[in-house]
Amino acid sequence: MTPSSQTPPDDARGRAALRRILFVIPSLHGGGAEFVARTWMGWLADQDYEVSVVLTAAEVKPEYLPDRVEAVSLAGRHGHVQKAAALRRRLLDWQPDVAISLQAHPNLVLLTAARLVPARLRPRVLVSERNLVSLGLPGSDLAHRVKIWFAKRLYRWADHVIAISHPVAAEMVAAFGVRGDRVTVVANPATAKLRGTPRGQGTTTAHAQVGGDEAGGVDTIVARSERRPGSANGIQIVLACRLVAQKRPLLAIAAAAELARRGVPVEVVSFGGGPLLEDVQAAARQENVVFHHRGWVENWFDYFGDNAVALLTSSREGFGNVLVEAAAAGYPSVAVSGALGVADAIVPGITGELALSAHPVDLADAILRAAELPLDNIEPWLARFSEEASGSDLERVLLRVVERA
Repeated sequence: MTPSSQTPPDDARGRAALRRILFVIPSLHGGGAEFVARTWMGWLADQDYEVSVVLTAAEVKPEYLPDRVEAVSLAGRHGHVQKAAALRRRLLDWQPDVAISLQAHPNLVLLTAARLVPARLRPRVLVSERNLVSLGLPGSDLAHRVKIWFAKRLYRWADHVIAISHPVAAEMVAAFGVRGDRVTVVANPATAKLRGTPRGQGTTTAHAQVGGDEAGGVDTIVARSERRPGSANGIQIVLACRLVAQKRPLLAIAAAAELARRGVPVEVVSFGGGPLLEDVQAAARQENVVFHHRGWVENWFDYFGDNAVALLTSSREGFGNVLVEAAAAGYPSVAVSGALGVADAIVPGITGELALSAHPVDLADAILRAAELPLDNIEPWLARFSEEASGSDLERVLLRVVERA
């Protein structure tokens, strides 16, 4: 069955019951959740729904706002109470049929605001959790712990919960008390960034300003030739993540050093800045590993060599968009099995490999295995993460929540 054939005909969509959809997110740009929300909003607007968005933490940037979507910012409101009161007013004024929020803080703001609206005027409320919360609690600050304490008591009030992956869905039931029949996994539209980019192994040319290298920004033209599986041509380890503690970027340098000790020519290319950049650069110098820092690049998959393997060394991931993006661009990836959520974004032995642990030896072993993969016939799996498939699944969930009400 193709993704488009999963979409119910217009006369079965119940449009009279579902017309207006309100999103609540921190900002329009800056992370994976924001990209997913923009993609969902744009897709729903294209289906002729009325779509609006409330930003809880940032001003509206029109260049990131999908066509036919209205936006309101609560950035000038301070504190949870003020933001919830302002969102309550928006709910009353615009009267959406459903309201859906993404990420913990917007989820709490929406749930609070909805409880302040009279039941007869209250929209159906959906919250979406994007991370494995429990794995992030050790070592977190008091404010984060308080936020999660409230989330574990308020999420069960939602009419429905959308999880980014199956491990996240399991946590919603086991740790947050959400009923199992009110949790649905909706796959991320992770391949939406690659619209117009060949998914196969053909030759493409990319041209863009890439900033942040040690030598400064460079105008780079990358001609991607047909990828050759194997490590005979060396391996370029691609680190497509922010350089923060959760992502454990120092492990990429350790894995590269282990490969070098085995006689494999290797380099590490980083797309994404962060507070650990200097530590990573210092580790690379100490281990004599070639390291290039390219800074933040939206379409990072257009700027690596034909011997690349994407590496995600995170201690936890709700999902791992970059793993799907790499596969869609025709390149294998490696993640750590203990990150849990990555299991929804990688098919071991097909699109990449799961390292047994975060030990450099296990990472190096997984990178070598991944480099050999041909990535043949993965289009049916990739179709799950298309804008059409993800948007259609979200639409079905919204319709059923409205019908259930």
